[in-house]
Amino acid sequence: MRLVLVGPPGSGKGTQAERLVRQFGLTTVGTGDMLRDAIRRKTEVGLQVEPLMRQGLLVPDPIVNDAVAELFRGPNRPECFVMDGYPRTQSQAVAFDALLK
Repeated sequence: MRLVLVGPPGSGKGTQAERLVRQFGLTTVGTGDMLRDAIRRKTEVGLQVEPLMRQGLLVPDPIVNDAVAELFRGPNRPECFVMDGYPRTQSQAVAFDALLK
């Protein structure tokens, strides 16, 4: 099962993702968590996004797409998941669709 939750901030995506994880044993993939982890680990992506996130700015699509691609191309990629906060834009949706093919 692969689910993508879409909606504005505060619409309950995270709450619904938690319920789906409990009910179906899915993995939650949240780009915010991924980017914060990259910052903590001081990865290349983390170093790029830290100043943007500190200012409350959105991270550019190519950087977010790269972070998601890194996860889904890696050995620990989730097979059954719920996306929380990604894709957020049309270009992210197109990139994610191509990645999953």
